[in-house]
Formats: sequence, structure tokens, C-alpha cells
Amino acid sequence: MKHLIKTEWQKAMTLPRLLLVLAVIFILPTIQFLAVRTGYEFYRPVDVHTEAIGSVIALLFPLLFIILYANSYAVEQKENFITYAKTRVRLSHYLTAKGIVNAAVVFGTAFLMIFLPFVFIVYIEPAIGLVSYFTRRQGVVSVGTFEPFLRYGTFVYAIIYSIWVAINAVLYATAAYVLTLLIKNSFLALSLPFLWYFVIDFAIAVLGYPQFSMTSTVFPFNIIQQPLWTVLVPFSINLLLLSALVIYTKTRFEKAVYDYAE
Repeated sequence: MKHLIKTEWQKAMTLPRLLLVLAVIFILPTIQFLAVRTGYEFYRPVDVHTEAIGSVIALLFPLLFIILYANSYAVEQKENFITYAKTRVRLSHYLTAKGIVNAAVVFGTAFLMIFLPFVFIVYIEPAIGLVSYFTRRQGVVSVGTFEPFLRYGTFVYAIIYSIWVAINAVLYATAAYVLTLLIKNSFLALSLPFLWYFVIDFAIAVLGYPQFSMTSTVFPFNIIQQPLWTVLVPFSINLLLLSALVIYTKTRFEKAVYDYAE
């Protein structure tokens, strides 16, 4: 398995994919930062960070990570590489290795997409002076649900929140990957987690419980501060659905997908 993961990792780290990863990490946060650094009232650097990683990034969140490596099986199946791979390794191990690498690529990318802008905005930008800060006044809105972690320091907050976003990104990207094992139409398979993200958000808005929306539990900056347990509700639902999807794939398609090649 270690050899398969190493080989898959080498296959994943192509120049086009590295450029795509760098684009996700740097381009959108940079564009958003440049767009919000003026014309807004900021009282502390962490407020700037919430604006730099919200909006467009929150809107496109699952898509940004599904496109990284979730379609690797679909591409190899289309090129008949899976048939060749089945003659050399157990297919279940091969597919598991691809899933692990997909999760690793997504986790690292999502973590850095949140953490690196935070380091720049909170620790570097104040010395440069790109953003003007106003004197703090009574009733300034917090950064949301994860505000309590700021009492332990900005660095602790950055690590915890970056990990949280990265874990959620892995859930969506892994679901997309597993769906490509089940659905021949890879475009549909990759689109379903993204559609789920939007459909649930719409349903939650209609029902009047924004604190449980997919967007607000990953990027909790557009609503008032909520108890920490609220973010675990949609997360737990996504985790249960993904677990059920994986179990279904391993049992229903055991002979078709996970068998030894003759």
C-alpha cells in the first residue's frame, strides 16, 4: 500500500496540477484581499482575513477542491488504464491509494488556502500598511463561530480554523471521488457534491436556520456568532452520508470493482 500511495502521489504531482493547486491557494484570496482592503471598516487584521477568504471562495468552496484530483479514476478508466492496473495490483488497494492521495492533496491545499493568507494579513501586512484600521468601538461583530479560539492567540485560531476548512474540503472531494466509481458520467459524479452544497444551503435558508447551512458552518462570517456545536450538525450529516456511500460502494460493487483480475 505504501508503494501504491507513493506512486499515486508522484502521478498526482504534475506541473499542471501543481499550478492548479497554487492558483487555488493564492489567486482567489489575493484577488479578494485586493478588492476588500479599501472601502471597508476594519478593526483588526482577523477581520480582513474573514473578508479575504469569504464571498467567492465560500460560494465555490466544494468545486475548488473537487477539480484537483477527484476525477483521477474517471480519467484512467476512460483511457483503459484501470484494465492494465488490475493485472498488476489488487484493485481495492489501488482505488484506496487514489482516495488517500486525493484527500491529502485536498487537505494540504485547503489548509494553505486559509492559513497562508492569515499569516500574511495578520503578521506581515500591518508592517506594510496596505489596510487602514479604525479604532475599535462597542459592538464590533466577531469573526463568527470560531471567535472563542482567539482567546488562545491568533496562531491557534489560524491552525484550528484552517484544519476545519480542510477537513470539510476533504469530505466533498472524497464524495466526488467515490461517486466516480459508481457513476459512468464523471461530470455528473463530480457535480453532485457541489449541487448538494447549494441545495442544502437553499433549503436551510427557506426553513430559517442559517446557522446550519453548509456555507455558514464552514465560513461563519455572514451570521452572528453561534455555539460551536452548530457547525458539527451539517458536518456530521456529510460525514454519515460519505460513510454510507463508501460502505455501499464496497459491498454493492465488491465483485465489479474490487475483484482480482484474471
